[in-house]
Amino acid sequence: MENKQVNILIITNKIFNVDDELKSTIMDAANGASITIATYSKLTDEMISKADIIFGWPRPDELKKAKNLKWLQLPSAGADEYTDPDLYMSKDILVTNSSGVYGRAIAEHVFAMILSYNRNLQEYSLLKQEKRWNTILSARDFYGSTVGIIGFGDIGKEVALRAKAFGARVLVVKRKPSKAPDYVDKIYLTEEIDELLRQSDYIVLTLPATEKTKGIISKDRLAIMKSDAFVVNIGRGELLDQEALVEALKDNKIGGAGLDVMTPEPLPADNPLWDLPNVIITQHSSGISVGNDKRRVNLFANNLKKYLNNEMLINVVDFSEGY
Repeated sequence: MENKQVNILIITNKIFNVDDELKSTIMDAANGASITIATYSKLTDEMISKADIIFGWPRPDELKKAKNLKWLQLPSAGADEYTDPDLYMSKDILVTNSSGVYGRAIAEHVFAMILSYNRNLQEYSLLKQEKRWNTILSARDFYGSTVGIIGFGDIGKEVALRAKAFGARVLVVKRKPSKAPDYVDKIYLTEEIDELLRQSDYIVLTLPATEKTKGIISKDRLAIMKSDAFVVNIGRGELLDQEALVEALKDNKIGGAGLDVMTPEPLPADNPLWDLPNVIITQHSSGISVGNDKRRVNLFANNLKKYLNNEMLINVVDFSEGY
């Protein structure tokens, strides 16, 4: 492939920036290819139409303008909005994601939610605002508990490693059978998910939203969970029947929930989740990390070298699976 013929468009925004140092990393990998970096406000139709490669989140409804596009590298691990082949001019389009960038940060966020719930940190924060001393005598131990992780990609593995280090029994649900690593006690297949739900004190959802996974935690599945189970969702809001979740939380059929993703987003001010004391809400922020831009750019640069050498890319999205 002739590098000089390749036009690379990098679309930045408030959570994805490419500074001069990171641009140099890409330029070293590009080996003479043309590189344009633009924020959404400076993006033009001409930039989009000329691009052979886009690194960023173009608006899906503008992808038809990208008549030369051959490869789209997403800065996110999720590819939900970009898995419809009809979005693209070319039927041979390559879409890759940034899986592997976010696992450690998100795993830390998961445990921030769990430990905050266990140690009553939300309640203590309210007491601090009121300048009121009132020791809360109830607390939950994480050590010795059972953690069920639904989805065993990069994020699921990072959660499992930390759960085991904290002294928990770790159960996992994944699509295909495999040997359990030493930090996982048992692997279940997707059709065995109910077994994991019945046993777990903490349930962590790390799945993407696909036709197969939407609504995977239904009203019936909420009903088979332990009455004090704590559900953490850092995958996508569509994984949960949100109305059924609200009902289960209100009626204390489960212990609580830590939600970084919801439907819709932003969550409307009148949504009952805001008012439930047994819910921790963060605003789709679990993946935020100071190292994200560097990791994303290094991944893209590695993939760019492979692309220019006609080699197989990392993290190619399977449109039929949705991730």
